[in-house]
Amino acid sequence: LPPGDSQLKGGRAALDSQAGIILYEDTGSEFDRAFLIAHELGHVVLEGGTQDVVTEQVEPDRSVEDAPVGIEKVLDYGARERREVRMDIFARELLLPRSMVRHLHVRDGCSSTNIATRLGAPPQVVQQQLLDALLLPEDSCIESFEVPAAALTPDPIQIAAAEHRNSAFLLQAGPGTGKTRTLVRRIESLLAEGVDPMSILVLTFSNKAANELSERLAASNPTAAAMWIGTFHAFGLDIVRRFHDKLGLSPDPRLIDRSEAIELLEDELPRLPLRHYRNLWDPALDLSDMLNAISRAKDEVVDAASYRALAQSMADNAGHDEEATTRAEKCLEVALLFETYERLMAAGQMIDFGDLVAQPVRLAETDAEVRAALKARHQHVLVDEYQDVNRASVRLLKTIVSDGRNLWVVGDARQSIYRFRGASATNMAQFSMDFPGAQVRQLGVNYR
Repeated sequence: LPPGDSQLKGGRAALDSQAGIILYEDTGSEFDRAFLIAHELGHVVLEGGTQDVVTEQVEPDRSVEDAPVGIEKVLDYGARERREVRMDIFARELLLPRSMVRHLHVRDGCSSTNIATRLGAPPQVVQQQLLDALLLPEDSCIESFEVPAAALTPDPIQIAAAEHRNSAFLLQAGPGTGKTRTLVRRIESLLAEGVDPMSILVLTFSNKAANELSERLAASNPTAAAMWIGTFHAFGLDIVRRFHDKLGLSPDPRLIDRSEAIELLEDELPRLPLRHYRNLWDPALDLSDMLNAISRAKDEVVDAASYRALAQSMADNAGHDEEATTRAEKCLEVALLFETYERLMAAGQMIDFGDLVAQPVRLAETDAEVRAALKARHQHVLVDEYQDVNRASVRLLKTIVSDGRNLWVVGDARQSIYRFRGASATNMAQFSMDFPGAQVRQLGVNYR
């Protein structure tokens, strides 16, 4: 079809599952057209091709394993974006198999430019596929090992945990006890009962864990691709984008990292009446310390106005204690910077990492419409590595699940090693208080 044809529904390619056809833009090189077709074929091969798909964009030279920098290290793809990543990689492997590219380079001595000319593919795509072929292990190089049958067969406790219903549930599971297998079984049991995959929300603490879980579920159940699987902060960003108008933000606000925050504040620093934090020779040092305090405040869902009130209370109660007075003065200076920082961020339509949970929490706790929308969309919530949640994350969960009827979490207090942004294993101990009526069970067999 010509670009912009109405049958493409605003995309570059589309899969019509009922008609069993692939529609694509008749534009660009032969490779461009082939890549669009191969991308849609990925939806058929990897997902069964039972749902209509519209592909808005493709990235033929996408890396298999991203090496992100800055703020990208903490962002994750939503379900839809993750699907498109898999399809791009599938398409490139279908058109330019690594084994073939490796053979042409290693055995025939062809450079990436030679291979690109010979195959009619863009040089950057060939180079990325060649890097993957040379740096990633071949399947034959991966050592195989026999897994004990007992480790593959769910034990009664795992089955009972996966099939629990109608109240909040905490599964305590140490290394080697099959917690991921139980989590997967839980999701599969919900899908088997006819639960809409789009109503299932799975929250993790790393992009890698989210990707691995997505692939594992997709391998056994193609409909799992419709679930939302990702990190707490990626989920928070999704909420910010969905309800941007209520937050006074643009549809896609700019997310800045620590170095960008320092750069934003450096020009303002000389104009602020600071006494304790006034290193004009190297302002980045003081700014980094102050931003650490602001970041921790956001992890406790404390805004600039509340921070100033707390700092003023410290000053009022310091009396004649010189050390207490100094601490209070420092906190008041941080409060001033906090206010300046929020003003600059609002003017620039920007958010930072701390906002990704704090802003959704404040919005959901105060806006009944948002709260109702989140509850309606995410009817079954599962959390992996619960020992690493902080109080802001717990508050976000409570706005979605209320009494926790369909909340299911797994964690191990002994593995609380990240201490990430105020995370504490005490949240596991408080689980029954946060969600009254919750049940707690433990996996006791270590299959390793």
